[in-house]
Amino acid sequence: MTRSLTLSAQLRHRVTLIVAVLAIILSASTLLAARTMTYNQVDSQLEAAFTRQGRPGSPGDMAPGINVPGMAQGTIIVALMQNGEKRGTTVGDGSFRRVATDAGDALLAVPADGEKHTISVPGLGEYRAEARVDENRIVVALPLAEQNRTLLGLTVLTVSLGMLAVVVAAAATAALVSRATRPLRALGRTAHEVSNLRLDEGDVQVPAPVDAEGLPPDHEVAQLATAFNHMLMNVQGALAVRQASEIKLRRFVADASHELRNPLAAIQGYAELAERPEASADDVAHALKRIHSESLRMTTLVSDLLLLARLDAEPPVELRPVDIVETVLNAVSDAQVAGPGHVWRMNLPDEGFDVMANPGQLHQVVVNLLSNARNHTPEGTTVTTTVAMRQGRACLEVRDDGPGVPADVLPRVFERFTRADVARTHSDSRSTGLGLAIVHAVVRSFGGATQVESRPGNTCFTVWLRPAPSQIK
Repeated sequence: MTRSLTLSAQLRHRVTLIVAVLAIILSASTLLAARTMTYNQVDSQLEAAFTRQGRPGSPGDMAPGINVPGMAQGTIIVALMQNGEKRGTTVGDGSFRRVATDAGDALLAVPADGEKHTISVPGLGEYRAEARVDENRIVVALPLAEQNRTLLGLTVLTVSLGMLAVVVAAAATAALVSRATRPLRALGRTAHEVSNLRLDEGDVQVPAPVDAEGLPPDHEVAQLATAFNHMLMNVQGALAVRQASEIKLRRFVADASHELRNPLAAIQGYAELAERPEASADDVAHALKRIHSESLRMTTLVSDLLLLARLDAEPPVELRPVDIVETVLNAVSDAQVAGPGHVWRMNLPDEGFDVMANPGQLHQVVVNLLSNARNHTPEGTTVTTTVAMRQGRACLEVRDDGPGVPADVLPRVFERFTRADVARTHSDSRSTGLGLAIVHAVVRSFGGATQVESRPGNTCFTVWLRPAPSQIK
């Protein structure tokens, strides 16, 4: 069974194979072209030798034309005369030599077909030869020793360069592929780490982003690394949100259990008091009054929790134009009755204007803001409610000159069950810590926003709402 190769190994092998094939093709093409040019040059010399051989003169028993001036050293002329005599002569270094019988016979065996032939002459090596028949059968041959040495040297050089090119290509490819795929390997390691993480619970630390190592932005690996890092950030953000939700849920369950336990414990205690045989009528009446009060408190708490649960589920809220000025007038009138010890003021426009909201829930928002100001400020505090159009949005402000929200509470003032220290509460009514959370959730369901600013002597809760289409000019 063949072992699967990594992408880097496959790239190295394939590039090396391609370079090797190209080197072989180039080497073969170069050698073939060199051999063709060399043999063409020899063939031209062979034609010239035949032209010289046809001139008169051939003393003694030498081959005809061998002594014509211009015959190159090493030229062989073999002739089969009409009388059957064989003559073979080679041009030496300033002399002429008789050709051996077997060499002459080999040359005379060259066919007279008008073509040049490469033959191996016994005792002499390779020759390029051509045979012609006129009165006699004449064969002229030129040695190929020099050309063969040149071609051999060229072959060795070409093969060496080809092998060197393959080795260099293999090494360069290995280095380049290793550098190019380094981010890919890092992506693989990081993805493997993420796949082994427990993402369902607890605080999870996602591995650090992958560095593209200076690759240009349009590089495919750099684009993949960027997309992967973006995915990691999204995963990290989702895990942080999930962790925060888990913490809030645990805190919510603990706080809700604590808040429900208190009235239930009080109801149980007063019920046991009323059941005692020695309890007087006044004791029973007081116990029943306290049971009723605690049951109302628990009912209010459960109602607030159910409202927040419905808002968390994000059901479609039916919004319609609501006159915010009229809503504020009614809520402030109720606050004046509930808190006569405070100074209630309003900054309202001359004419009312509509916002997109649910009438009952918008009234609850204003009432909760005013109740929050009444419960956490001493008597004599001035609470000013302002309604205005600012930057194309409806703005509702509830500002007081009380002691302010504690610095440690301010960042989480809109969270559920967030309450100031009991010592800072200036009302006999016990807060559930859900009023401002309901304000925030309801306003968000309207498509609005809430914010708070506070310092001693100046606390301002601001609600931004969308104006009705009829108010947009």
